[in-house]
Amino acid sequence: MENHKTNYKTYTIVLIIALFCLSFNGFAQYPSEINKLLKEVKEASFGDSATLFKIGDQTIHKTAQTKYKGAEAEVNIYYGNYFYYTRNIDRAKFYFEKAKSKAQTFSNKHIETLANIRLIFIDYELGINEAAEQDFLNLLIETKQTKNFENHAELLNLLGIIKESKNELQAAAELYIEGLAFSESHGLPHYPSVFRNNLGLIKLYSNQPDDALIDFEKGLESAKKENDKNLASHIQINICLIYVKKNRVKEALEIFNDVINYTRLNNHPRELSAAFINMGAEFNRSNKPELALAYLDSSINILQKTKLQVDLTEAYLGKAEVLISLNKNNEAKKNLDLAKALFAKTNNLNNQATYNYLLYTIENSEGKHQSALNYYLSYENIKDSIEKTLNGKLLQELQLKYNVQKKEVELEKEKSKNLLLEQQHQDERFFKWLSIGIALIVLILVISSVYYLYSKKIREKQASFSRQLIENIEEDRLRISMDLHDDIGQSLSMIKTKMAVVKQDPEHKILESELARVIEQTREISKNLYPSYLEKIGLVRSIARLMENIQSSTKIECSFDVADKVEELSLPNKTHIYRILQECTNNTIKHAKASALKISITEKNNEFALIYQDNGIGMSSKQKDGLGLLSIKERAKIINGSVNFEDKTNKSFKLTLKFSA
Repeated sequence: MENHKTNYKTYTIVLIIALFCLSFNGFAQYPSEINKLLKEVKEASFGDSATLFKIGDQTIHKTAQTKYKGAEAEVNIYYGNYFYYTRNIDRAKFYFEKAKSKAQTFSNKHIETLANIRLIFIDYELGINEAAEQDFLNLLIETKQTKNFENHAELLNLLGIIKESKNELQAAAELYIEGLAFSESHGLPHYPSVFRNNLGLIKLYSNQPDDALIDFEKGLESAKKENDKNLASHIQINICLIYVKKNRVKEALEIFNDVINYTRLNNHPRELSAAFINMGAEFNRSNKPELALAYLDSSINILQKTKLQVDLTEAYLGKAEVLISLNKNNEAKKNLDLAKALFAKTNNLNNQATYNYLLYTIENSEGKHQSALNYYLSYENIKDSIEKTLNGKLLQELQLKYNVQKKEVELEKEKSKNLLLEQQHQDERFFKWLSIGIALIVLILVISSVYYLYSKKIREKQASFSRQLIENIEEDRLRISMDLHDDIGQSLSMIKTKMAVVKQDPEHKILESELARVIEQTREISKNLYPSYLEKIGLVRSIARLMENIQSSTKIECSFDVADKVEELSLPNKTHIYRILQECTNNTIKHAKASALKISITEKNNEFALIYQDNGIGMSSKQKDGLGLLSIKERAKIINGSVNFEDKTNKSFKLTLKFSA
């Protein structure tokens, strides 16, 4: 079975936990005696509660009647860190709020900003602050102006984590590279190891274990030099993952057992469970399912006692994957049901994608091909919406950017696809199973295409099929979106999923050309499903984002003017409008050779008019008869609208859609 992106989320867990391990050199403003006490408080915050509160209270008492009473704010930061590690979030927020208040009282801007960062991140992690990214960007500007270097570095890391949670891995890597260069150039000893760890995780996820190991080892060396045992343990877990990949299991287990003892001793349940999930995933990829199940069950036992629903979902999904590899489909389904009950409350697309993929695998193995196809289409839909994977070339370019400072990097989709192809060649047996399903799709679509070209009757059947497919998929995607809309939960960590094209056996060569075309058509269909963010941010902002993406990745100048009243339309109607625009922009990018495009949506008395136009070369005869325009026409019918195409060869293309609210 394919080792896809099921386990990436757990890597991110380690990264997030490491966040609060970051130290700050606020001690320099105090006498050496107070600095020594604060250092002891910081070290105790990793798990030694008795020492923490004893030394912390001693520090507060000692400085209460001096000009250094602002040290109380720093002590409360460490109190908050301790409760965050032990997952007592309410107490953590209490002490961070107290630290913020004390810092304001004693005019300590550094600690005030640090406490504010902690509070914003916790609310983001709990899913109650969707504006955290903008809040951090505002603070980043502030720390740059005030030359608050430590908080500036921490904000770069946090912004990278948020970008990574949204599968914007290129942006995340760029922030980590910037943070690494910044922390090294400003002499911030604790931060390079964090950024090295984060970059290593991205490289590990991008199937570059050797490069990742280099970053992990450098980060570990730095963490040990700074006596940061907490961060060192996280990096060691990641090194264990690579050792398992390289079949160095004995070495991995020796290190892993030491780390486990450390996390248990310091009462870090989330870190411990994340370590178990990671090891379970790696043992599964190394064809050691019994060991994988043992680690995953240990993680589940820990997580069932906590409120970490996202983490528990990961454990259930991971366990289901192992059970499928053992042909224990019924047990796997039970774990998938448990996972679904949890991720239905969160906005985690990776979990949803993995769930659909695993059900596809089960149904396909049981000969339930129609049901398997439905799950596969849902999986592809979600997968394509989050697919912005870094490839090896990009990582090299990012490393060069670190060496020479800002150098623009362009990530092309075709290169990403090529990387996906290379990565998927690791599991030949899965490809053979997938080839059977794809072959069925090929036969259906080839037959439909031939009849469509030569018969009006079959054209009508194809149109009916297309319309039904649109309605079914949009209905299913809307249901998924509504399920995911309630609470975000622990959405910082995620799993990035990957798929690829079949490596055909010699007897399948006759289907080679048809298979390649269907794969492209399948990707186009899945790509054009309902975007996950449409309900959340609205049609106007979705169109704006679409224009920004086009303008940033092409030389096409984009402009749009959309009436605000479109937000009063039903979600299905907004979805069809967005899909029509996607189809138009895809045609412009791929075929039109245009330098500019424009979108406008006007409204008068609940009557809407959408106009899309570009200055390209117009449509070829093949495009006029293609499935793209058919899809637009069918979507127009669904919303009871009328559509008109104006095509001037070598001059322009214009679409006009009129519909009512």
